[in-house]
Amino acid sequence: MTTTGPSTGYRYRLPPEVKVRREAFGGILYKYGCTERGALSFINSPRLIDLLLVARERFAGDLSAAIEREVSSAGAKVRLLAALDELVKRGYLEAESVATTATAPERAAPE
Repeated sequence: MTTTGPSTGYRYRLPPEVKVRREAFGGILYKYGCTERGALSFINSPRLIDLLLVARERFAGDLSAAIEREVSSAGAKVRLLAALDELVKRGYLEAESVATTATAPERAAPE
């Protein structure tokens, strides 16, 4: 079973080099890489920080799986898209394209 994120067609993943720290206002994302001395981002959404931590702790970094498991409202999932896309642009998340082609079920020929 393939779990996709709120954006059909993408799977979001939190890379191991990104660290998440909870704060009163939401949290901080740290990114340490070989080519960078480090990057820091303030996230003012406690819910998003919670999802990132759940993804890391229970889903091996698979944010899409955490969202599918923890967020039941379709509207809330849609609202997460802008934040996720921004985090992908800034290098804090990875987005992997997932094939969305579905095959129609075969029907038995009438006898």
